Formats: sequence, C-alpha cells, structure tokens
Amino acid sequence: MTEKALIISSDGHAVAHMADYRPYLPAGYHEEFDAFCEVHARDGSRTIDPKSLSQRMDKELVDQWVEAVIEPGRTAGQSDPHQRLKELDHEGIAGEVIFPDFGLPFELYPPLIAALRGYAVSPDKVEVANRAHNRWLADFCAAAPERLAGLGVVSFVDIEATVEELRWAKDAGLAGIVLPAVDEDVPFFHPRYEPIWSALEDLEMPVATHTAISSVTRHMATGTLTAVPHPACALPIMTAQAFFFTQQILTHLIWGGVLERHPNLHLALTEQGSGWVISALKGMDYSWQSSYLRRDVREVVCRTPSEYFARQVHMGSSLFSLAEANARHDIGVDKICIGMDYPHHEGTWGSGPGTLCYLRATLGAAGVTPEEARQMLGGNAARLWGFDTGALRPVVEQIGLSLNEILTPPTENHFPRGDVHKPLATAF
Repeated sequence: MTEKALIISSDGHAVAHMADYRPYLPAGYHEEFDAFCEVHARDGSRTIDPKSLSQRMDKELVDQWVEAVIEPGRTAGQSDPHQRLKELDHEGIAGEVIFPDFGLPFELYPPLIAALRGYAVSPDKVEVANRAHNRWLADFCAAAPERLAGLGVVSFVDIEATVEELRWAKDAGLAGIVLPAVDEDVPFFHPRYEPIWSALEDLEMPVATHTAISSVTRHMATGTLTAVPHPACALPIMTAQAFFFTQQILTHLIWGGVLERHPNLHLALTEQGSGWVISALKGMDYSWQSSYLRRDVREVVCRTPSEYFARQVHMGSSLFSLAEANARHDIGVDKICIGMDYPHHEGTWGSGPGTLCYLRATLGAAGVTPEEARQMLGGNAARLWGFDTGALRPVVEQIGLSLNEILTPPTENHFPRGDVHKPLATAF
C-alpha cells in the first residue's frame, strides 16, 4: 500500500476582507474604520493583488497569476476558512500554521508600497487592529481546529496588555504568536520584556519570526527606496534589509541571554531562508569558543550558541530550495518544517504545477529518505505547534500525496524561476 505523506505547512497567511473586521473592533473606532474602508476599497491593496504584485513582478507573470489563480477564485481561502480547506486538500496539505498577512485593520498597503509612500498606522490603531485580527483568526481556525494553527499578533509595547492578550490567545485556541518589530532602543533582550517571555513559557506557546513582520527595528529607510535609479531596484534592497533585520532576532535572543533565561521558550525562524543558519551558528560558536571575545560573556550565555539552537530553535523553511534540501543535515533534519506560503505568489501551490512538483524538485532531487521526509514534511511541525497527528490521519488518507511520488526525482524543470534553484545563502 502506498504511504501518504503527512504534510503540515509551516507558513500560510490569512486575513479578513477589510470590512469584515468591523465587528471585532471596539465600537469607538467604528466610525473612523468605516471611513477608512471607503478609502481602502478605492486605493488599498493586499499582497496577492495585481496592484501589489506589479510593483515587484513582470507584467506577464502578473497576468498569468490573474488568469490561473485569481479568476478561478483560488485566493478566496485567504479569508474564507472553508475555501482554505479546499485549497489545502487540493495540494495534499493536512495542516497549516497561519500567520497574519498585510491588510489588517487600518493597513492600506503592503510594506513596499507603504514604505515608498511613507504610510504608517498610528500606535493606538496597531493595538486595536492586532486584537481584532486575533479574534477573527480564532474564529477562522475554529472551522477546523485540528488542521489550522493560528498565530496571534502582539506589539510588545504595553507589557501587561501583551501578557493579557497571550493568555486570551491560549484560551481561544491559538497555537503561538508571531514576534513584532520592536524599537531599536528597546531590543528583544531588554529586561522590560521578561514578563512576556515568562508568560510564553508558562503557556507553552512557541513564538515565530517572519520576514517583513518581525524585526529588530521599526525603521524603514524610505529615502533609500525612493532614491533608486529604477523602481525595480527598490525590492532587492528592501528584501535584503528585511531578511537581515529578521535574522538578527536569533542573534539578539542568543547573545542577549533570552534563550538562556527561558529554556522552555521555543522559536521558529520562518520565511527567511534556512541555509544561513549554518554559517551563522559556526560564526557565533567561534566567537564563544575561540575568538578574543571576553570570556565573561559566558556568565550570560552559558552554552555555545549552537546548543541553544539545538534545544530551542526551529526552521519554518518556507520556501525550501534544492540547495537547502542538499544541506539538510547541516541545517538539521529535525529542525526543518517545510512551508507552502499560501496564498502568496512565490508559494509552492499557485505559481507553477503545484506542491507535488515543487517537493519533487527539492526533496526528490536531493535524494531525501522517507524517514527524513516524514520529519521535514510534517513530523517536526506537529511536535512544535501541537498538531494531533492521530486526528490528522483520516485527512491524510483522504487527500495526502504519495510519499513515493514526492521522493521521485523530477524529469523536467518546472521551476525556471523562483526559489527551487536559489543558491544556499550564508548569514549576512
């Protein structure tokens, strides 16, 4: 009998249609939100909309996306949980970890457009938007709680309010949180955040970082992006900055002693590449063991950085490249949680022949063994995010992809562009 693979995507996104957030907002914001919705209907855009995609993709690719994905209604699952399950079924995905997407209340544009136009949401609206999204997301995931693991959004600005929101999120069935961007003057290792880390430990809620959502800075150099000689040059500059500022969270949590002080805190590094941790950990271990760094750093960082990684850190490997599949033992087969990135264009599901072909082009081409595949496709994510694999087994038997097919090397290149053939990155 052919084994069907348990696949849990470590990276998906969900957001409500803007007007649907209204019932989740405090009544005092309704009038202002109604006015905002009128502006959003006229000028706003989401990450998956042609208006946004045209800022970073060739016109013919946007046209293909509209014809193959938007017009057939395949992006409807971004906001409708029942359509979401149909898309997951279509791709053979049993479970999914769900991040926010851009388009929370009072967000008019995705990051690149917002940066170029100098658009920002006021702090008070960020707080109410986060709470509204969390409550909408809890309802979204309640459609299939065994399959959908939602991550709450919090700001870390008001410590007591954040801890209260964490406790609400746990009671509401959310699986963890995604870390925010913080001010450089109050980094993630600042003492004022200790109650948050302690609460996350007590609640057994993992935290995730995600590029363009989590960052060691709130600063965006708008002048840099507007000074580029051609609009197409802005995205690679912004992307490099976003990856760097997100990846630095691992540096801050290790060298800032957070992982030492909170040994039961688990961290997932999502959509920021996976291969970079190889050189990052080698460099940090060298600093701890063999460099001229003061030895009394060990009063705070008592173990080698790679020991903290082994104990507490996981990779939300979205999107996974062939080079990273080949380097899986250096990254850690027990760390990799493969992500499909629904409903974004670069995901495994929509831009190309689909998830099966994507997995064949990476895991199959790299000669991954069945046992390794079981871990990376679903086992690691199930342990980290608390999925009940027994409850998922009937779903897998109904919609799952053949493990043998996944691990069969491809006979043609279906992905001439995108992340499949992306080179192995090193740490910045």
